[in-house]
Amino acid sequence: MFRFFPASIELRQQSFLWADDLSTYDSVYAWAAEIPFLSSMYGNHISLFTILMAASTMAYTAINSQQMPQQQGMPNMKVMMYMFPIMMLFFMNSLPAGLSYYYLLANVISILQMTLFKRVFVNEDKIRAQLLTNMKTPKKKTKWQQRLEDMQKQQQVARKK
Repeated sequence: MFRFFPASIELRQQSFLWADDLSTYDSVYAWAAEIPFLSSMYGNHISLFTILMAASTMAYTAINSQQMPQQQGMPNMKVMMYMFPIMMLFFMNSLPAGLSYYYLLANVISILQMTLFKRVFVNEDKIRAQLLTNMKTPKKKTKWQQRLEDMQKQQQVARKK
């Protein structure tokens, strides 16, 4: 994708919304002065598709982190997940608007999918009730499990002798 969008002949000189050319960055604001550190890292312009892509990635991360269980061993993982959209903001600012738009659409579609599936198709109360019922019912052992346990008990008895 990173090579396709700048080299795609079909996207050259094709405008979409505020972007005049999808094969290069969409500048909604530009400045001529050289600002130390900012100009070398970010550039001398602001791309709106890139800002929208970073915002949608941040929203996707927030929604996704609410659904994931908290992990004990990795406390910095949540910080890294939120740092990724900020890093992408700097990285994607000078890349083609078509690429930022592609990632923006992918994020928006993913957010809509997750929201739709969670609200329409998944009944969390029903799932919790089923899990509680399954936890209360005793598990039946298969013949294979029973034979393995019997063999382990026989080995333990043989070791004690």
